[in-house]
Amino acid sequence: MRSFALALALLTLPLSAQTLDEVRVVAVGGKSATTWHGQADMQALQIELGHALSPRTTVAIVAGGVNLWQPRSWFGNQYGDGHESVRGLAASLLVRRAFYAHAKVHPYVEGGTGPMIAEKRVPASTSRFNFITHAGAGIVLNANGRMPILAGYRFMHVSNGGYSPRNPGLNVSAATFGVQIRTATRRRR
Repeated sequence: MRSFALALALLTLPLSAQTLDEVRVVAVGGKSATTWHGQADMQALQIELGHALSPRTTVAIVAGGVNLWQPRSWFGNQYGDGHESVRGLAASLLVRRAFYAHAKVHPYVEGGTGPMIAEKRVPASTSRFNFITHAGAGIVLNANGRMPILAGYRFMHVSNGGYSPRNPGLNVSAATFGVQIRTATRRRR
């Protein structure tokens, strides 16, 4: 876990104050689809460091902690094994496209992917190392102009990419809520 956190810190070094246009703090929470392995709950708290490629397109590095509540066994709760809490760290590269970017309320779509490492196997009996790929949509409420609030939906797929003998993956539907802080003093292109 420490080496993963160090690698993540090194990835964010190229983002200096001159290239950083916005910072978002986002809470994510949702449930996976129910399969014969059971159902998992997922929560995450993420920090997004974004750079505007244009007034409507942003690329961001996302990092944060993940907490899963998942079946303890590969067979779900079929044999009464119960559930377990699993913590992890995740990072991803995100691309976001805003519509009506200068309006008080504007929608956006986003997509991203990156690695996740957990203290236990996710799902059970698979792998501690996975990838999270997600797509979503939402709105930014910029009522006061100082700290916009955002709300949205993300569909996330957690999978080890087939490098482990077992790769059932998790498909998670989640709500997102957060705040956005604009840090750039220069004008956007």
